[in-house]
Amino acid sequence: MAMEDDAESCGSRPADSHAPQQQKPLEQQKLEVYSEVLRRLLESRCEEALLLGFDDQLWAHFNRLPARYALDVNAERAEDVLMHKRLLKLAEIPANRPAFDVRLVQVNSNISGNSVDSSNSDSPMSENAQTLLNYSSRQGVHLPPTFGSAASLEGHDAQADRHTVEDGDSVVHSLLQFSRPMHEITFSTLDKPKLLSQLTALLAEIDLNIQEAHAFSTVDGFSLDVFVVDGWKSEETVELRKALENEILKLKDQCQSKQLTLASVGEEDQTGTEFVPIEIPKDGSDVWEIDTKQLRIGEKVASGSFGDLYKGTYCSQEVAIKILKGNVSAEMLKDFAQEIYIMRKIRHKNVVQFIGACTRPPRLCIVTEFMSRGSVYDFLHKQKGVFKLPALLKVAIDVSKGMNYLHQNNIIHRDLKSANLLMDENEVVKVADFGVARVITAESGVMTAETGTYRWMAPEVIGHKKYDHKADVFSFGVLLWELLTGELPYAYLTPLQAAVGVVQKGLRPTIPKHTNPKLAELLQRCWQRDTKLRPDFGEILEILQQITREVEEGGEDRHKDKSSGRGLFSALKRIHH
Repeated sequence: MAMEDDAESCGSRPADSHAPQQQKPLEQQKLEVYSEVLRRLLESRCEEALLLGFDDQLWAHFNRLPARYALDVNAERAEDVLMHKRLLKLAEIPANRPAFDVRLVQVNSNISGNSVDSSNSDSPMSENAQTLLNYSSRQGVHLPPTFGSAASLEGHDAQADRHTVEDGDSVVHSLLQFSRPMHEITFSTLDKPKLLSQLTALLAEIDLNIQEAHAFSTVDGFSLDVFVVDGWKSEETVELRKALENEILKLKDQCQSKQLTLASVGEEDQTGTEFVPIEIPKDGSDVWEIDTKQLRIGEKVASGSFGDLYKGTYCSQEVAIKILKGNVSAEMLKDFAQEIYIMRKIRHKNVVQFIGACTRPPRLCIVTEFMSRGSVYDFLHKQKGVFKLPALLKVAIDVSKGMNYLHQNNIIHRDLKSANLLMDENEVVKVADFGVARVITAESGVMTAETGTYRWMAPEVIGHKKYDHKADVFSFGVLLWELLTGELPYAYLTPLQAAVGVVQKGLRPTIPKHTNPKLAELLQRCWQRDTKLRPDFGEILEILQQITREVEEGGEDRHKDKSSGRGLFSALKRIHH
């Protein structure tokens, strides 16, 4: 699946506090889970498990998926592993895609570790609590989800519910939260970019709220995506299946109407029909088509879902060249054309400079200035660099200036994150990558399509609600926290789990204790759920400049930065114990 950091730990269940400090090797843990699942299936006399060679097939299933699948799956739900295996097999047939399964599950919420002592008849909550506990035990006949709730999200719930229950009404409320039926929906299909966006939009169309989500990609290009949802009108699954089937049919119809595979745009196919070249709106003064004879492509510096980035030269100038990959879809072509359409008019010190593009076959590419110091993401997470407060404020001001310019020109970036901030040789930070940016016009108004990267994405975008330029402000707030801490946002969760936490549980990064008070306040304002409470970039810029003046007057970290002799962005290695 086109997700960042797919190899990171999912953290779907709380770690065993009694486990030894040194964990077992991943392969050994995976083998133990596989053995337990196989044992349970054999003991249940499952027909498929009794077939010759089933043990090898099951092991192949575990090896097909990332290691965290084995670590996070509930081995007691061995039948679910079998269901996953079947869905992946069904998804190999194009007509079956996406293959899916629906079942009712019982979700138990851990209330801060508090327990109700029914034997204590003197307790003021004993009568109501015992009645509800008895009811819950009678009703809790549904099986648990395949994967438990993320440990950190459970911790977030526990933090919210950490107060002690003191009266009968509170007990009733808490116990109602303790156990409730939901639906678990599992999809399998071909892995592809924006798949998660399509699946979450599909669920939103029938008013389902995602409470927990787990996404896995197989080594051979398929996906397994599991969602625990609420919001369906009843506990039955038949009507829910029909609703999902209808939405899937709509999705297939939309895809077929949009589908356009252009292996050779502008060239003739085998029937002699010429494809229509990419068209980008012109106003009579635009000149962006580059002379490919003057373009020299050098080493590859990055790779993404839609294209590869190379270092090169154009007319002897050092440039960055983004080349689209083969078999370009209509949607990719639309984004490519939109990026050129937006970048051709942008001229600002804090936005990467557009030089030109090639919109004619055989190569589609965009050429920009080359940013020699790379991305802020690489500086923080690969070079383990740190930003002292003056440097952090300079970066934040650079980004704010670039974003303020974009918003003044009615451009929403829609994917503001550290990977899309580049640094030049003069330590100027610039906003880059306008592949999913859009121009807001009076006709277009607000948007609803989900786009961007989950860890930095605003809740209204994740939830497919209407949104505008304030979605970029939320992303900036998360980015500012990242600059402050040097950590990946919600590193303890998968990207999809982080998105669920942001929307359903109001999850936000934890602001460090000793953060500058005005900076901490700005962070909190940027990631408010109510978009009207978020500042615009003009106000953000004023706040950051005021904090900078106060820091300079106070001399905070100034002497250290000047004496270091290594520039504002000194890559100071962290010590790992």
